[in-house]
Amino acid sequence: MEKFMLNDDVFEQIKDFNHWNLTEEQSLLIDKLILNEEFKKRYKENGSCKECKQPRASRDWCQCKFQQNFKNWTSGNHEVDNLIQKVQLKAKDYQEVLEWIEYDRFENVEYLAKGGFGTIYKAIWKDGLIDKWDFENNKWIRSKFWFREYENFPVVLKCLHNSQDITSDFLREIETHIMIPYTGCIAHCFGITKDPESRNFIIVMAYVINGSLRQHLNNSFNSTKWDEKLNILKELLFSLKYIHLNGLIHRDFHCGNILKESEIILIADLGLCRPANVKPSQNECKELYGVLPYVAPEVLRGKEYTQESDIYGFGIIAYEVCTGLPPYHDIAHDKFLTISIC
Repeated sequence: MEKFMLNDDVFEQIKDFNHWNLTEEQSLLIDKLILNEEFKKRYKENGSCKECKQPRASRDWCQCKFQQNFKNWTSGNHEVDNLIQKVQLKAKDYQEVLEWIEYDRFENVEYLAKGGFGTIYKAIWKDGLIDKWDFENNKWIRSKFWFREYENFPVVLKCLHNSQDITSDFLREIETHIMIPYTGCIAHCFGITKDPESRNFIIVMAYVINGSLRQHLNNSFNSTKWDEKLNILKELLFSLKYIHLNGLIHRDFHCGNILKESEIILIADLGLCRPANVKPSQNECKELYGVLPYVAPEVLRGKEYTQESDIYGFGIIAYEVCTGLPPYHDIAHDKFLTISIC
């Protein structure tokens, strides 16, 4: 899938170089021989693979280890296969890996909740995530560590309704996770699987032991000290800023989409995320997304979602964290509330 490839002659000239400690003469030769800037950067950071004779995308593996396995799996959908393969060939570390995971690799699947776009389950992933390549034994080393070490590695399965025929919304959510892979800001996506009975596609997400911020406030508000409340808001603002710096708008920013993992605050449900510089379609302009109390007044008046709309949602969440009460908890969430907010 890589368009640019080093030829054998180039590899023979550089194969014995120590990429960590190039001499000035070697560095000049690299600049002369490797004209593709991405490949040049890969070589200087990670060296080259003696097997495929190409610069490695990661210090922990060569992308050819993924490529050699492409023939051994398929999602049954060309677009999904291409997306996963594209991501794997570019992955630099374990946080950037996306896998096709066969459904039989999960056990103890249990229902958690149902929403407008899908159903959420908890399950145990028998294998755990890819960590690095074992060059000595020629196999993947897998890990069951995610914020903490697990004996049985828990994950969340987000099964999207009516996704037998893959939709642009499904692919967009996966691509959004790829754009912002940093673990400390958003709920992590490990890969994709498919329900063998319904044939619906499933996003495999990291499990968060403390659940949503709303659940945390319900269970622990009275025992939560002010410094912890302020830290929650600080961490949340940092995560939202990270999404915005990546040029995105969340568009569904509310307390149920905020997850608490010990002291870390993660933003979840990126299904409605859109680039800030892309104009919405006519259909999107007509549709109202999100949970009413968190939707900015200008959006309720028919304006486009913006990053400022997300910040309005943050303000409502700040009220919630400070008081422990859901916004407008004592009145109906109906057209009269909509008019009042506007």
